[in-house]
This record gives sequence, structure tokens and C-alpha cells, in this order.
Amino acid sequence: MIKFGSGWRRRRVLDSRILLWAVVSIALAAVFGCAATGGGITANMSPEARAAAVTERVNGRWAALIKGDRDAAYLFLSPASREAVTLAQFKSKTRETGFREVRIENVECEPEVCKVRLFLSFEHRQIKGLGTPLEERWVISQGQAWYVWQQ
Repeated sequence: MIKFGSGWRRRRVLDSRILLWAVVSIALAAVFGCAATGGGITANMSPEARAAAVTERVNGRWAALIKGDRDAAYLFLSPASREAVTLAQFKSKTRETGFREVRIENVECEPEVCKVRLFLSFEHRQIKGLGTPLEERWVISQGQAWYVWQQ
């Protein structure tokens, strides 16, 4: 009886270790799987889902610009754009203040490129309440939408 009892306990410990290993493996696969894709934008997404993800990025970039945080806004540039323009160049060519509001009017996405039409409200030192329509290009790369710098 003692041998049967100890064998049963050993099997129970072994089974619990296998179960623990399986749970940990599944959790790690889920974490690393999401990290590899970034849980991000893919060509398989519906155009509506892709447009919603791009809209979120556009709003994030413009929130940074409106706040005057050009360092944060620079991080929204595509990797190729960041190779072409340094942070210092970006800061010298981007207004620090005066942006008031942005309104996204339309987002049209193809599998790898999105065109965003928006209306920007801003102020000049002598004129208040100016506005202008803008069109931005965003590329989909590495599971993320990136703003394409246009000089």
C-alpha cells in the first residue's frame, strides 16, 4: 500500500507539473505571438478596421502636435521618414505652437497605404481661427501605421 500511495502521489505531482508547463507554454505563445505581430494592422483586416486603427494613430500624432510635444510627434514618422529627416530637422520645420484642433474627415485605406483627409484649425500670431484642409499619407509596416513625412 505504501508503494501504491507514493506512486500515486508521484504521478499526481508529475501531472500537475505537465499541466503547469502546458499553461505557461500557452501563455508565452500568446504573449510572444502578439508581440511579433504587434497585435497590429494587417492586410487581412477589413478596410473599416484598418481605417479605425489609422484614425487612432492620426489622432495620437495630432494630439502630440497640438500639445507642442514634437518629440512624441516625431515617433509617428515612418522608419524611412526618420532616416530621411532627423529629430532636429523635424523640429526646425514643424510649428511648436498654434495648432488648435484637427478633424478627420475621411480615411481611405489600401492594403499598405492610407490617405487621410483632415481639417486643421490653427492660429497665427496676428490671425486667430484659421483653418486648412490637409491630406496625409500613412503607410502600413510592421503591423503599425506610420506617417509619411512630406517636405
